[in-house]
Amino acid sequence: MSAHGSSNNRPTLAPWQVSLATRTMSGQLAEPISIAEIAHLCRLSLSYFVRAFSNAVGIAPYAWFVQQRISRAKRLLTGTSLPLAQIALECGFSDQAHFTNAFVKATETTPARWRREALAHRQAA
Repeated sequence: MSAHGSSNNRPTLAPWQVSLATRTMSGQLAEPISIAEIAHLCRLSLSYFVRAFSNAVGIAPYAWFVQQRISRAKRLLTGTSLPLAQIALECGFSDQAHFTNAFVKATETTPARWRREALAHRQAA
């Protein structure tokens, strides 16, 4: 598929654009993200980039970015004893409440409960 769409006229990204976008976002998990800047790096308009990224990856760019933040938080929850407020900041959330809201939305449980259950499961294994 080309960067300008497939035969069904659904815009998509070239492999280099997917790689650049996901690498750039992954490198900025602790910082505010500008999807417009990512689109610019990929040499696309914001609206085209959002549609093309969604078609190529299966999820909107900001949703993908938040998913990566949650994945990083899970690694920190099980791999460190950092307090939740510190994990929130390390993963780019403005505060613990913002982190908890995003985490519950993604996992249907709180970060504290997720950590307890993951650690209990690890000890049982």
